[in-house]
Amino acid sequence: MRSTLPPSLFAAGRTIRRLRAEIEAATGRTLGSPRAVGAAAVVWGADGVPARMLRLARRPVLTVAPGPLLSPYDTVATGFSSLRLLFADEPVGGAEEAGIHHFDPWSRMPIGRDACAERVAWLRARFAENDRRVVYVGVSRWKRPALDAFATGPAGPPIHTMTVEAAVSAGRRHGGRVLAWATRAPEALEAACGQAGLPLARVEDGFLRSVGLGASLRPGASIVVDDRGIYYDPRRGSRLSHILAETDFAADLVARARTLREAIVARRLSKYNVGLTPGGDDWPADRRIVLVPGQVEDDASVRLGSPHVRSNRELLRAARARHPDGFLLYKPHPDVEAGFRPGAIARPEALALADRIVSGLSIVDLLDRVHHVETMTSLAGFEALIRGLSVATHGRPFYAGWGLTEDLAPGAARGRRLALDELVAGALILYPRYLDPVAMKPCTPEQLLDRLTAARKAAPRTALSLSRAGRIAMRARYILANPIVRALRVRRGVGKPGRG
Repeated sequence: MRSTLPPSLFAAGRTIRRLRAEIEAATGRTLGSPRAVGAAAVVWGADGVPARMLRLARRPVLTVAPGPLLSPYDTVATGFSSLRLLFADEPVGGAEEAGIHHFDPWSRMPIGRDACAERVAWLRARFAENDRRVVYVGVSRWKRPALDAFATGPAGPPIHTMTVEAAVSAGRRHGGRVLAWATRAPEALEAACGQAGLPLARVEDGFLRSVGLGASLRPGASIVVDDRGIYYDPRRGSRLSHILAETDFAADLVARARTLREAIVARRLSKYNVGLTPGGDDWPADRRIVLVPGQVEDDASVRLGSPHVRSNRELLRAARARHPDGFLLYKPHPDVEAGFRPGAIARPEALALADRIVSGLSIVDLLDRVHHVETMTSLAGFEALIRGLSVATHGRPFYAGWGLTEDLAPGAARGRRLALDELVAGALILYPRYLDPVAMKPCTPEQLLDRLTAARKAAPRTALSLSRAGRIAMRARYILANPIVRALRVRRGVGKPGRG
């Protein structure tokens, strides 16, 4: 028997309010005021104190509880994949099972049982992959909620440490594996993990990250976990270079990569998704327009991956020498432009080499207007490639050496040629892990595109997706706090004095 609900419902308790969307979708009722005539209270759990007290007061009660089909990531905060609804101890609705309602684990919208079971199985598989307790090293506090969602598994939530000794001790105690934020990994960590028999991998942001900069403390929605090296350090093989060199890319994977690439281009997405729309009405129509993206000069990808051209000045000089008649656009890196990181060039000096400085502008909008990109190791080169532009690399980024770029650094050749969508399959599907930043559950890259699109539409259209007050606060952080942080890192064996 299925019970008929009264026309009015109201939420009794915080849990019900947090599950409001699911309950309203399941019942077809809007949760309103408890003063409505005949209103039924919606409570969490049939045997809890609120349910018992309301029954004693002779108030009609709708009880809500978890259903039988749940993912390991389901919580009150992130939503449940299924819920059981009972009114007067009788089931309420549920097309396939009396009283059981199924929901998409990410959007929290109603779906059928079979579709729900498929999604839950996918999430269970992601959870099961973390079969050893994860011990993080060097992860900033503001990054931890997202990183924790990636690493929680059957062995429990991850443990955070900041030193070699603490990481090795926790790893031994829990039989775990160590994941170190790549740029904050203590130099002695690899040897210590080897001696202790602990697996070690490095973690970094993925290539589709957020709406807003990491420097402005916007957490990333994708990461890479690399047990061989890290993608920006060509001195040793990385998991990504291994994937690109060894994978036999199946036709269905390449087709998926092509669809993903086309969606990224159509939705005008990039790694950070910040910047204003360029004017460019006075750019010449009869000259080759060359974009020169600046980089953070102490960035590891520049220090380790660009052997000869290692500063923004040198890059501009090289680009001008290679394109004497080109119309050069110099785009400062957003972190440098905001004053957060080193690499600034005085405006007169930059304009002695470039025709325009395109500050605060969207990289996607710029790529629509240019013919060619000249870079050291910037991800802008990869973003240009997937948009069909020619790219010259003065360093050895992960996307160079596969026959898709003009490689100017020695030793860039990889010994294999890849099609563009094979590169995309490796870099955007096989290598990274993705997180729905709203549901806080692992997701596919295609699902993340939906979230990034929605977040960009809602974000202020500014150079950095950061308010004026936020920029002031971040400048203070980088000027005042960072020297202290760097000194502490040196004491922990992360980097060396005088390095960023």
